[in-house]
Amino acid sequence: MHESVTRSPHLAAGPVLWATVATLNLEQSLAAWQSGLNLAQLDAGTLSEQLAQSYGDPDISGARWVLLGGDTGGVRLIEIAENKAAGGPLASLGWAAIEFSVTDLDLVIEQAVAAGFDLLGRPRALGSNPAIRAAQVAAPGGEVAYLTDIRAYDGPLDLYAARRLVDRVFITVLATDDLDRDRGWLAAEGVGRIVTDRAVAVPVLQKTLGLGADQATRISSVQLADGCLIEVDAYPADVPSRVAHPGWSPGMMMVTLASKAPLVRGQKCDSAPYHGRLIQIDRLPCGALLERVAA
Repeated sequence: MHESVTRSPHLAAGPVLWATVATLNLEQSLAAWQSGLNLAQLDAGTLSEQLAQSYGDPDISGARWVLLGGDTGGVRLIEIAENKAAGGPLASLGWAAIEFSVTDLDLVIEQAVAAGFDLLGRPRALGSNPAIRAAQVAAPGGEVAYLTDIRAYDGPLDLYAARRLVDRVFITVLATDDLDRDRGWLAAEGVGRIVTDRAVAVPVLQKTLGLGADQATRISSVQLADGCLIEVDAYPADVPSRVAHPGWSPGMMMVTLASKAPLVRGQKCDSAPYHGRLIQIDRLPCGALLERVAA
């Protein structure tokens, strides 16, 4: 995190409102997220045909969904009927992980594992910044959560420091086979500002992707408003893509941001959880869905 960034309230997108996860078993996923990460249910419903079309998969029309979390930085679970693409946790291109800001990392990990999450990476200080401690877990449906304590961080990035045991989603991680292309799209679309670009050894990715012990992953941070980021990770070209396949598959499928700028392709959506606000859904060049909602 060696490049400087000015903390600014004028960024056009942010905070993260919610990350959307597709699951084959809504009840199982709901129980895990509620008991493992203390997420409260905020809203629920079924997907309209219009939204299913907007999300790129008409087959999920009528699917049940539940929104969990707080005012911002939550998780939205949508139940789908079949797995249309292969790829386990952190092993495919597209949205890869949901990162929560937490206070007591060890306690959260203990709680998450007891609720059925798999431990992918044990709590450790980051090699790129020892002031930050993080761990990685996978929910029963395969979706990945990074759990991070950044309260000791005093660097140039604007990061949201947790105020309760498991606070809001403040970072979402995108896995791509062309980092420059996808982060360039985010910058050109006015989503955020590119602030870091570095090569870091990430043990959980070394293990998952079969990288060498000394092989680093190129990672770039795109700053959003209100202490949030999109982290873009450069994956090897031979990693399969979930988002290149037609239709949704289990795992993290979409990220929703508040937009402080006019949505030039926005459409009003009366159904929950939008409740009459304008929304705009785009595909990044890699195929991942990004949604913006009028603030």
